[in-house]
Amino acid sequence: MIISDVENKHEMIPYEVGDSVRVQQTCTEEEDSESFYYIQAFDKKKGEVMEVINHPRIQYRVRFGQAEAVLYHEEIIG
Repeated sequence: MIISDVENKHEMIPYEVGDSVRVQQTCTEEEDSESFYYIQAFDKKKGEVMEVINHPRIQYRVRFGQAEAVLYHEEIIG
């Protein structure tokens, strides 16, 4: 069975530009203090996906009112 690149990308990128998402904390302060405090500033806030970054790892540029954050796929939920 051959699956096209378009189908693969759709499965890998569940969020698209314009989607409303919420941030979730994925690490503890002890595991990665830099990431912990960066994510904490947006934790549980709702934002809008402004850009999908596919390489080298799926990330999203998300706008929260006047602020923006670049977050990994696992750091946000729909």
